[in-house]
Amino acid sequence: MFKLPLPICIGAAFLVYRVLRFWQQLAFHGYLKGYRPLLDPHSLPGNAIPANWWHMGFMWPWLQRKTAHFHHTYDLTTLVPLLMGKSMYVVASVDLARQIWRNEVKTHLLKPSDFTTEGVWGSSIASANGDDWKRHRRVVAPAFSPNMLVRAVEESALVYKSMKPDLQSDAVITNMHALLLRFTLVMICRCGFGMDVDWKQGAANDGIAVFDRALSVASATLIHRLIFPKWLYKLPVRSLRKIDQCWETVLALIASLAAGRQAESSTLKELGDDEINDLFTKLVSCTDEAARYSLTPAEVTGDMMSLLFAGNETTGSALMSTLVFLGLHPEEQQTAFEEIMRVVPSADDMTLRDVSNLKYLLACMHEAHRLVPATINLPRDVPEDFVLRSMLPIERNIVIRKGSRVMIDVMAVCHNPHDFPNPESYNPARWMPDVKDDVIMFGAGPRACVGRRFAQVEAVAFLAHFLRDWRVETVLLDGETRFAALERVLEGASMFGTAFGVGEVPIKILPR
Repeated sequence: MFKLPLPICIGAAFLVYRVLRFWQQLAFHGYLKGYRPLLDPHSLPGNAIPANWWHMGFMWPWLQRKTAHFHHTYDLTTLVPLLMGKSMYVVASVDLARQIWRNEVKTHLLKPSDFTTEGVWGSSIASANGDDWKRHRRVVAPAFSPNMLVRAVEESALVYKSMKPDLQSDAVITNMHALLLRFTLVMICRCGFGMDVDWKQGAANDGIAVFDRALSVASATLIHRLIFPKWLYKLPVRSLRKIDQCWETVLALIASLAAGRQAESSTLKELGDDEINDLFTKLVSCTDEAARYSLTPAEVTGDMMSLLFAGNETTGSALMSTLVFLGLHPEEQQTAFEEIMRVVPSADDMTLRDVSNLKYLLACMHEAHRLVPATINLPRDVPEDFVLRSMLPIERNIVIRKGSRVMIDVMAVCHNPHDFPNPESYNPARWMPDVKDDVIMFGAGPRACVGRRFAQVEAVAFLAHFLRDWRVETVLLDGETRFAALERVLEGASMFGTAFGVGEVPIKILPR
């Protein structure tokens, strides 16, 4: 009797299993139209394989943004891998995204642990679910107080003033993205941790300088921390050892700072909570077990690290995109400049109310972030059936089944022509006269970004100071039109660290 080799038998058995599983998943999703790749492009090994003719690749939402979801004729599709990976529903419209976000607490949707930082620093507001998340939210959300927003306006002016000598007039700047990342990091250190970190990173060995250097390395290597297993850092590789050492230093310094802030917060509480105007001290003050809602010291660290990384690369990416697109659209830049001069006659007297009244400038940032979102997709796991009201290709109710995963395709949502006519163009006016909620950048509903207002104030205050002093020009190639340059910039967008963005696009600044 002829016998097949064992590897062939095992392979054949696996293939039969996957084919049966494939058809089972199709039936589970009601045979809803969608994608049928060999591998799930969002998890290993699919996200490690570049996009090509046979594989979608992790970047498929961006690469296919113009033609996604059958040329945007469907607002809800399915993705069912044939050989490996998890099947899912894929959302492609603002309305469906809002339905999910605004009802996710009621429908008990869960953030998948494999898409969060829980494995890096434990439970935090960014990774927790259910009652655990509610506890984090009730502590963290009030910490973004009006006092902190006032401080954000003041610190933005101070940090920009320190940054200004690094901006060379009439010269091509090729490291603007790096400068903006430094700006957002210093802002988080000052307003988030309450540490007076200087613009120029020092070589001293005092606590602030050591924290600054370690945090800079940690912020640039989060993607390594998410991907690489812990044992890898024990190998005799200098670069890996340095990363590991910086992370250990950051976490140890935060723990040490927390002990000191605990005593400080007790004194400030006697004077009133309004005296606490940095996030870290506010959270440390909530480690008292007698409080109605409290956090453990480890959870304070987790929340601070989550907010740090959510606010650093994301805001830096949005600021860079805004400057690049304003540099390609001088008319829009002029309108923003005129608003700045009208609302804030004196830069030295800028207030929180002034920043809140810079509506068009905020719209410029919203539109830049719509064109190039910092996040590619947002997943949720479904513990119980719930219904989505789909509008395309026909209006209908679709039951999202228990045990499935729903993925918000942020790129498709942002470039959906039904929600944003002429989606590849930069048009801040689409957010006016009243600036709409930027559900793409900050989410919506109860799990919307708790740092939304801080990020807006920080970014708009910086842009107001910067555009008041400088006229921005995005550098064109020889013979290139602004329209062609826009296409080139969009095609060059990619992941930079943990945020999607345009990266280091050369710009030129001229004094006003």
